[in-house]
Amino acid sequence: MVLLYDFTADLIFHFLIMIMIPFIHKISSHRGDRFSAPLLSVLFLALFLTMTFPVEIAGGQFFDLKFIPVFVAYFYIKRLAGFLTIFVLISFKGFFSPGDIWIALVNYTIISVLFFYASKFYKKCTFRQKLSIAVLFYLPITITRYVIFLQKGIKEDAVYLLLFSAVSIVTLSMIIYLIEMNLLQDKMMQKLRDAEKINAISQLAASVAHEIRNPMTTVRGFLQMLKNENNLTADQKSFIKVSLEELDRTNHIISDFLSLGRPETPVASKVSLSGLLVEVADFMRPYGLMTKVEIRTSIFEGIFITGNPNEMKQLFINLMKNSIEAMPDGGILEVSAFKKNTTADIHIKDEGVGMSKERLQMLGQPYYSTKTKGTGLGLMISFDIINRLKGKYLIESTQNKGTNFTISLPLYYSPEEIRQPSFQNMSEGQRINES
Repeated sequence: MVLLYDFTADLIFHFLIMIMIPFIHKISSHRGDRFSAPLLSVLFLALFLTMTFPVEIAGGQFFDLKFIPVFVAYFYIKRLAGFLTIFVLISFKGFFSPGDIWIALVNYTIISVLFFYASKFYKKCTFRQKLSIAVLFYLPITITRYVIFLQKGIKEDAVYLLLFSAVSIVTLSMIIYLIEMNLLQDKMMQKLRDAEKINAISQLAASVAHEIRNPMTTVRGFLQMLKNENNLTADQKSFIKVSLEELDRTNHIISDFLSLGRPETPVASKVSLSGLLVEVADFMRPYGLMTKVEIRTSIFEGIFITGNPNEMKQLFINLMKNSIEAMPDGGILEVSAFKKNTTADIHIKDEGVGMSKERLQMLGQPYYSTKTKGTGLGLMISFDIINRLKGKYLIESTQNKGTNFTISLPLYYSPEEIRQPSFQNMSEGQRINES
């Protein structure tokens, strides 16, 4: 019979071991290191301690919390980190208990396969769904242990096993909660920083744009008059041409500032996304031909959203322009759109230079651009428009292979459709344009 005092002390010790994990995760997330060496080290340490000092349930029956570090590695770092954690676990098992290494190898190979596939959709789940997944994975372990207890005829100590399992689930749930709160806090802080940047730019735009544009218009007018003079040398004409181009570029930057500084306007009109995308693609084709970029479209008809048509045009012109400029040696720009349940999905895919993961994380920040003469305001405005439309976006990019920009926007529904919803997947249907 196990003494309750010793059993409780062991449980508290294992709980304290595991509770280190979310605190180190918080430090790692602040560093922006997804494949965190400190967090992995703590997971390995937690494995070592929980396996070195297991909890005794009944005579010869010892259990630990090694499941938790494996779970965290798979679902909160990377799948490679999960493989490494299982490798370390099996190595420890071979050292502490060589006779059980094959059982551990089989068990955690099965767990590894299940975690590998589950991790693909885990991040998209809600907090409650994530807790359910964790409990669902842990329940078979508890059931298996209980069956072993029954087979060995020590069911009088099964209450200790159930108590251990309950503490294990509570510990895992608390770790998931703390990590999720860390991630949520980081997202909120990032949104706050972005909002502060946009607010600063808005104030700057409102205070100086008008004052700058007036003298610029005067200077441009005089340069335009000088350009028509007949006694200018070739170099002087070239200098005037460059000056006019730079003034136009400066004017474009000011327009971007004003777009950010403009107060949000209500978006309540029905917009034909299908027609608007075809219009923008046709508008951008001559620009693409300048660098031998072919624009191909596959747009389904009857896609309507609620939004501002001018903002929508600005959004897609910005994105297509960026894709074209990412292909200086030519290529194919694919623009597709279709209905998917309650959203309109738009894909803008190029064969350009692509971006690294580090650059992807920087996109949309003021003054950050992958282009030599870029300001980064174009994408910042695009992201702001998507957010105002209550949409979502995903950017997938590989260096030297291209970028795929996916946007999901809520579909427009008439009052009748809202009362009698008929949400269906319309990714198969009549294309309004395919070229």
